[in-house]
Parts: sequence; C-alpha cells; structure tokens
Amino acid sequence: MLRRAATVLAIVCAAALLSGCSMIEGLARDATGRDSVAPEEPCLPRGAEPDPSPTPAPTLDPQVAGEIRDAVTAVRKLAGVDTVRETTSNSRTASDDPDRPDCRVVSNHFSSRVDVVMKAEATPAQAAAVPTTMAQHLAWTGVSLSLTVPAGPGHIETMVHYSRTFDQTIPIETSTDVAEGLARLAATPHVTSLEASIPYTMRVEYGSLTVLVDGADPATLDAVRSVIDTTVFADTTLHGSFSNGAKP
Repeated sequence: MLRRAATVLAIVCAAALLSGCSMIEGLARDATGRDSVAPEEPCLPRGAEPDPSPTPAPTLDPQVAGEIRDAVTAVRKLAGVDTVRETTSNSRTASDDPDRPDCRVVSNHFSSRVDVVMKAEATPAQAAAVPTTMAQHLAWTGVSLSLTVPAGPGHIETMVHYSRTFDQTIPIETSTDVAEGLARLAATPHVTSLEASIPYTMRVEYGSLTVLVDGADPATLDAVRSVIDTTVFADTTLHGSFSNGAKP
C-alpha cells in the first residue's frame, strides 16, 4: 500500500530470475598463481569459515578483468555518457572436500557492477548503446549494469538494471525498445518515479517495471497503463494497488 497520493504499479514476472548478484567460481587466483580452489591449498578445518579478506587477496582471472576494462573504456567513449563507475566484489565460501574428510575447500565468488549515468539530455538511442556496447566486450554473467538517465526538461529520472546479461549479444533493437519505453513513460503526466529490471534471459516481459504516480484515481492509472501498452513492457503482468488496498 502506498502512502497518500501515490500508487505503485509494479510489473513483475519471474522475480526469481532477478534475485541476488551474479557470481562465478573458479576465476580467482592468489598471488602465487595457484587456483584458489585447488586441492593442494592448505586445509581449512571442518566447521571453520574462510577469511573474508585473505592475504594475498584472490584476484579476477586476467581475461575476465581485461574484458571488464575494455567494456568500461568503450562505454566512457559513447555519446551522451556522463559518468561510469565499475566495482568488483568477492565473497568467499567453504564446502567439504570429498577427497580430504577433515578439510574444507574455499571458493571465491566474484561479481562486478557497472554504474552508468547519462547526461540529462541523452537520447534513447544513446542510452541504448550502453548495454549493447558492454555485451560486445564481455562473456561473463557476473556483470550487472545500472543505467540512469537523470531528470531533465519534460521528463523525470529513469533507471534500468541489466542483470547477468553480458554473456550474449544484446541486440540494439531490444535495448532501444527498452530505452524508448522508459523515455516515453518518463515524459508521461503524473508519473513521478520509474525503474525497470531486465533479467539475464533478455526477455523484457520476464523483468520488472515499477511506476510511481502522484494520483490514485482510475483515470490517472488508466492513462499510465495506456502508455505502458505502447512500449516494450506491454506484455508484462501488472500488479499493484490503490492507496486503499484495492487491486487496479
């Protein structure tokens, strides 16, 4: 239920596909060059937890790290891009070693997040070029993208998350449809907040779209729905409620 004078329209399909961060195992190597899950590593006793910040720290596979650098460099050169920030994180888990009954083996789980902020006047075509360009340089599902177009004259801010999609081609037609749909909704009267998520399948209808509007009357909601129906988000399932809890 939304607070007064606000209604959330959430389009959510297969939310399980979107949960959590993408992670990959077996890409970490320590400073000695040995694989971080190799059986010759020192034994971690049963019941013990891995050091979250080991010395030396495990690092990304050089090929994967190079792909991320190339993708970020290419995105920074795109028209309409304001800022680009990349963050790589690593979590460590331990599991029983079947070959050593008294030992546990440590695995590293890497994920990388790229945050791109466009210029407020960026066009949908310029925003669409970001995920498509990243996919041209990456072959790893451990990367996610958050793409923001700030508010500008005649439109509100939009944000779209591409989750675990970067081991495949992202057609410019698809990313353009997403960007154009968000731009159309961002300029729609009464829409005050807009955020979308695209799952790793690149099936937009299995993603999510959350729209906040400044009124709960049926006419306002119908007007927003009619705009949604003209976008790539038209075939998604609509969930939400009026401020009194009734379903739309």
